Amino acid sequence: MLMISEIGSEAALMGGMALGTTSDAERRRGLRIRQQRPIKIFEPTTHRYYGGQTEDLSATGLRIELPLSTPVRPGKLVNVHVGLGEHGESLANRRKMIPAKVVWVSREADLTTGRLMAGIEFISSIAAHLDAA
Repeated sequence: MLMISEIGSEAALMGGMALGTTSDAERRRGLRIRQQRPIKIFEPTTHRYYGGQTEDLSATGLRIELPLSTPVRPGKLVNVHVGLGEHGESLANRRKMIPAKVVWVSREADLTTGRLMAGIEFISSIAAHLDAA
């Protein structure tokens, strides 16, 4: 399982691949890296797991692609498991998943593929931001 600290250290090492446009800067607090990794989210109201992949990642959150039928909406809490790569991932265990909050959802991203895009923020980064204020 990819831990939050590993995402942050990887972001620091790969600074040359960071995303950064002025429109992205208004919402994002951390360095973002374009990277596709397998993920699973656990949606607690349906008690189901949904598979997807990251589009970019940072120490504070992820932009993810999920099936269009995934019941997520802004403000909803989910648990996320980020795989390390295409081979050798452990199974997603709910106790080892990262709690996160859905910040935005775009179901119009690509209706032909049946996928949606969502931005999620790790709960621990929200708490750290509030402590710093």
